[in-house]
Amino acid sequence: MSPIRAVIWDMGGVLYVTPFEVFDDLERQRGLAPGTLPRGPFAPGGDDEYARCSTGELSERDYWKGYEDRLAGRGIHLRIGEVIDWSNRLRPEVMDVIAKLDGHYLQAILTNDSTSWLGDGWWETWPYRRLFASVIDVATLGVRKPHPDTYLASAAALGVAPGDCLFIDDMQLNVDGAEAAGMRGFFFDHTDAAGSVASLLAMLLPGETAGGR
Repeated sequence: MSPIRAVIWDMGGVLYVTPFEVFDDLERQRGLAPGTLPRGPFAPGGDDEYARCSTGELSERDYWKGYEDRLAGRGIHLRIGEVIDWSNRLRPEVMDVIAKLDGHYLQAILTNDSTSWLGDGWWETWPYRRLFASVIDVATLGVRKPHPDTYLASAAALGVAPGDCLFIDDMQLNVDGAEAAGMRGFFFDHTDAAGSVASLLAMLLPGETAGGR
């Protein structure tokens, strides 16, 4: 097996927190009682409906449409993607890893749904663009993860072979797709971000720890 030369990151749930992790703030802003908004996979016992997204049985878009429809049935009308300010919702522990990897690995972004949350053409003004050698939103490709062309396009943009890449995503379906395309895959558990970060550092920079040098 060839050494890893490039690390390719998903965005939502990995670089950015999930909407569920913003719901405490959103409830306060909207005057809703704590716990009004179901916490999905962060709720005790998890969320079987959301788990279907990870296996590909349900798209994230359809999950959130169903989520909003269920809220509307309770008289709560929210468009989750529109009412959350995403400008300061990055995971600092993940951004710390990205900084640590700089100079050791090529790094890239490969995302399915960031346009839905950040707006059309978000990559043109995204303030963190400079940290990555390549940023690909599948809106520019015409196919979505886990289609193999998405992973192959990302590797080609970096000038490396798929086998040189580690792909990180919080949806198992997309990790499986990367592995089928010849990459190594890493499942980022957004319900245990600290544990996922520690595992990544152990794999990519042995001896490093989160938050330190």
